[in-house]
Amino acid sequence: MYYKYTILIGIALVTILLQIRVYYNYYLNTFFRNGDTIVYDYLIKFIQCVSENNYFMNYGLWDENNNTLKKANENLCNFIFEKAELNSKDTLHILDVGCGYGKQDFLLNKKLSSSCKIVALDLSKKQVDFANKCRKKKKISKKQLKFIEGDAHCLVDYFDCKKFNRIISLESAFHYKDRSLFFNSVSHLLTKDGLFVISDIVLKDTYKPTFMNKFFLNVASDFLCIPEKNLITLFEWKKQVSNSQLKIVKLDDITDKTFTPYYKFFFENYIRNQNLPDFMADILIYMFNSVQPFSYVVAVCKKRVGYFKPFQI
Repeated sequence: MYYKYTILIGIALVTILLQIRVYYNYYLNTFFRNGDTIVYDYLIKFIQCVSENNYFMNYGLWDENNNTLKKANENLCNFIFEKAELNSKDTLHILDVGCGYGKQDFLLNKKLSSSCKIVALDLSKKQVDFANKCRKKKKISKKQLKFIEGDAHCLVDYFDCKKFNRIISLESAFHYKDRSLFFNSVSHLLTKDGLFVISDIVLKDTYKPTFMNKFFLNVASDFLCIPEKNLITLFEWKKQVSNSQLKIVKLDDITDKTFTPYYKFFFENYIRNQNLPDFMADILIYMFNSVQPFSYVVAVCKKRVGYFKPFQI
């Protein structure tokens, strides 16, 4: 008798789990994924639930003065600009790869002299169209700022070698199917004295594949569209960079100023705005911080002198 009930309970649990998986895949592929690429339409709605009319797509760099999402977003952009030495009056030709809705490029355009040129590229036609509409409204010339649709893996198909003396990648490379190919492309487009500045997400060196850690990592990878081959530690990530024609000259780990304050701000404001009990925010903040498997790094890279590696696809 007990044996029969055990079998029935087992069948019921398997059926429930399979149904949950069906719903999981449905919501994932309907709202967050389009094949191997991330869809931001639904994600941007979540962001704007806690930060009205905010089209920045980064975790932000948080401190006492930059304690709202939009301020933290802008602060991270400014931090990247400083690392790229973009505050000078020099004539610069800049490429922003993975520009999203272009908010960082409008911020950057204000800081530069009119002789500088920015080309911003993104895979999403919808985001590029949005950015171009904003550019027209702001009456910014295409000669100063241009948004184009393109694949980060194929940069050498769009641009001449040694064309840019600054290349920026703001929180986008961890999405790419072949991050090594992207690094190799960057090295071919960068001038001899140019700088490549990237903010990227890697696995913590202390990451341990416990059941909860693996569960959170799999869910995060699904919804953030992180290919399995990009789930690597900083040590392995550095090897990817060094295997290209680039060398890291400066590296900052800003993890403590990104994920933790972001989760706190997001969940507290989202739960409050949805009129849900405050304790739910506390639970979510604790859960995300406990199993958060990523490190957030910013690297400044230069082209390696006296070394040439033919471009390979």
